[in-house]
Amino acid sequence: MPRKKKKSNMYWTSITEVAIQAYNKTEDYPVKREKIYRRFLFAPLMKMCENRINQMKPDYIDKTFEDLQADLVTYLTERLCKIKPGKGRGYSYFTRTSWNYLIAENQKGYTKLKQDREPIDVDEQRNVLTELHNDDMRETLKYFMDEFIEYCYENLNRIFTNASDIHVADSVLHLFETRENIEKYNKKELYILIRERTGLQTTNITRVIKTLKNLYETKFEEYSQDNFINLPF
Repeated sequence: MPRKKKKSNMYWTSITEVAIQAYNKTEDYPVKREKIYRRFLFAPLMKMCENRINQMKPDYIDKTFEDLQADLVTYLTERLCKIKPGKGRGYSYFTRTSWNYLIAENQKGYTKLKQDREPIDVDEQRNVLTELHNDDMRETLKYFMDEFIEYCYENLNRIFTNASDIHVADSVLHLFETRENIEKYNKKELYILIRERTGLQTTNITRVIKTLKNLYETKFEEYSQDNFINLPF
């Protein structure tokens, strides 16, 4: 079954990724470095920060939207050097890093509000840190799954050598890609769905899913530490 084509991110492209590497190689050439940044990196970083702030809507950061966006762009710019060749994609790293920055700043703002709450009434029943942690975990899983699916597709013929296993794995990964549409299914129904798509027995499917599960656990631990899945197998 052909791989489903992923939607492109119009403001962050492969050119942006190449520009990050070029930027990092011009540390001794400030004029050239500034040209690369202004032409290829500033606009994508601004758009990313705009999107992240709009997604989170941090209620407790006492800054204008423009000031917060500028601070976040500066924060990410200082971390461009962390994107090493072969380490992973800058987009994945910066989406996670920007989210963590906003969480930390929002929590600081909430703490300050509690300290200076008069005459403002703060809802003492609300656990903002827990709410943010839950949101953060959902975001982590979302971006990890996107990276994991791409990793598996890139290395499918190395993870599995049997043609039937590759066929099953491709079907499973396709379900992962459309996971927002499968919440209504239980485990048994998903097995039946995969079996109907592949024409193979449950034992074949179980073997492939076990391999993917073990790989998932290994790569999630890697991702939790570095916010990256290293794409080479």
